[in-house]
Amino acid sequence: MPTILDVARHAGVSMKTVSRVLNQEAHVRPALQAKVKEAVEALGYRPNLAARQLAGQRSFIIAYPFNNPSPAYITEVLMGAARACRDKGYHLVSEPIDLGEEALEMIERLVRTLRPDGMILTPPLCDMARVVEHVERLKVPLVRIAGGLDLYGEAIQMDDRAISREMVAHLVQQGHRRIGFVLPHPDHAMAQSRYRGYLDGLGDAGIAPEESLIRPGRFDVESGAEAAHALLDLPQPPTAIFAANDYMALGAMRVAHSRGLAIPGDVAIAGFDDSSGSRLAFPALTTVRQPVRALGETAAAMLLGEKVDLSQLRHELLIRPSTAIC
Repeated sequence: MPTILDVARHAGVSMKTVSRVLNQEAHVRPALQAKVKEAVEALGYRPNLAARQLAGQRSFIIAYPFNNPSPAYITEVLMGAARACRDKGYHLVSEPIDLGEEALEMIERLVRTLRPDGMILTPPLCDMARVVEHVERLKVPLVRIAGGLDLYGEAIQMDDRAISREMVAHLVQQGHRRIGFVLPHPDHAMAQSRYRGYLDGLGDAGIAPEESLIRPGRFDVESGAEAAHALLDLPQPPTAIFAANDYMALGAMRVAHSRGLAIPGDVAIAGFDDSSGSRLAFPALTTVRQPVRALGETAAAMLLGEKVDLSQLRHELLIRPSTAIC
């Protein structure tokens, strides 16, 4: 197995120079960087993490504690963040965190054990003030994905309001005037803008919002089903249901099928997130695609000091048969 000394000899530089390049220190001439990287590649050298930590006073670890009812969302964030970390010689460590009283203790234990160089938080943790303030007290650099509150760290925010407004416009174009809405999880501050976009879309069409057509949700299938039962039991049920995430929309679809209702003939259903379930549903679910993997990659890149272009992170409205006969 090649050592750092072998790399130095192959590149014709000192071991100190190799160490500086591997630790991504500034002020190393591009020509020397190229020599070292070429030697590393040629020899198949893999630096020892413990040695790098001792030499650079960094852990080369980015922590991602999470709590989210959408496994697909977590997986995509992980894949994106891991790619960015890998490209820079860092490791991504993820761990599920409870939302209860033990949340702060679990995060502190994670930080004390790993000494991460940065942390990524996603909903709902990114908008839980007590969690974010605890990370601040621990002095860990933080990037919050979809963080909607003015809290510690940098936040990557998407324009959920605009795309939700576009979704309602699509439903109106299909002839719907009674459009039900299943609210986002109450702890997800940023996602509340999806509700505001729903109201914007109704306003654009001259439709007054009705309280009976707006139901609570928790971002899971069960709450979507509960909301659908309540909406479809109304004396004048909605002809379309827009849920603030795909899992709730899938719950609504399950209820519609159980009642023998045709989708979209009797009730059109739309979601948000473009989860794998949205593509497997019958009929396929109209939804909003978020660049979730790119969000994870961008968050990690920000923590690693890279320049990022947030304007490239955009939603996409995906029209499928659950709302339009294609």
